Amino acid sequence: MIEKEGFGPLLQRARTAERFDLAIMSTKGMSTVAARMLADRLAARMDKVLVLHDLDVSGFSIFGTLAADGRRYRFKHNVRIVDLGLRLADVEARGLQSEPVENSGSWFARAATLEEHGATTDEIAFLRNRRVELNAMTADTFVSFLERKLPEHGIGKVVPDDATLHRHARHVVEQTFAEKALDEVRAKLRTEAASAFLPNDLGDRVQTVLRQHPEMPWDLAVAAIVREARS
Repeated sequence: MIEKEGFGPLLQRARTAERFDLAIMSTKGMSTVAARMLADRLAARMDKVLVLHDLDVSGFSIFGTLAADGRRYRFKHNVRIVDLGLRLADVEARGLQSEPVENSGSWFARAATLEEHGATTDEIAFLRNRRVELNAMTADTFVSFLERKLPEHGIGKVVPDDATLHRHARHVVEQTFAEKALDEVRAKLRTEAASAFLPNDLGDRVQTVLRQHPEMPWDLAVAAIVREARS
């Protein structure tokens, strides 16, 4: 989950999702009810949610509250979330440009929240009057940064256990046999289909079915009529 939109086309060109077998979502700032509901409902089918955020107060809050119960949404499942950065060590290692920021309200309370959400002492001191956005990185730097971070958290191509591999291999063999058998009888089937009986009033019957079932596509109506005629 990326805390802001705009990186989609870049990651599509890099084929990051395909190369690391992950799904990418984004929000505009703080997570929405829809984003939390999606994570909650997928909890049993996914390993973890990695949260990529700016190095600022809001970024830590976005990470810290994504899977937390709130007034507008309460989770039914345990969603494991992992902080993917941007962190102060990343900023210093890449020499990224920071910008000044003013934080209103009690800094003591804000610092306590930052600590609760995983910020280090040095990061809390930095965030009092500075911030760094993900956009501070060039496109190539951002992709390399992300793709270096992912393996650090065990993210990579998914290869199932041997039993699953063998089961799928058997299924592929079965499909190969079926395709070969179908090729051998395809010409005969095509000839039989060309001479098979069809109702002379097929168009009228289709109209009748669609009046009775207006939600049905016309091709399914044709299929239903043909199957009934041949039953």
